[in-house]
Amino acid sequence: MDYEIAFEPEENAYRVHTDVEFAAIAEWISEFLSERDTLQRVMQAAILAEQEGETTYFAHGNFNVVISKDGVAVKRELDMSAVTEEIKAMFDTENGFYNASDDGIEAECGLDDLIDLIENWHEVVQ
Repeated sequence: MDYEIAFEPEENAYRVHTDVEFAAIAEWISEFLSERDTLQRVMQAAILAEQEGETTYFAHGNFNVVISKDGVAVKRELDMSAVTEEIKAMFDTENGFYNASDDGIEAECGLDDLIDLIENWHEVVQ
């Protein structure tokens, strides 16, 4: 997984930037792994998954994260209920044409990529 850690002057914070298929992972790390204890818990979960095969679940805001021996899966939930009617009106007047989905955005990567990214992120946010 290719990524870049860069300072965003508008937000006055560092953010992880990735290709679109890993965007949920980048957003999760940028938004929720800025505190040392949270970062350490995630790193410990990744190491336990790698060495012991343990699976760990995290819920950070609208992100649901699963870290297992297969890697990390991050799902960002979206609440489309507020804009459902507007979207339906844009496409068609029939209610059956468009159904809002709250499936969200998902991304997955291997443990090695996650550990590498977290180690580099830790160096930047210290």
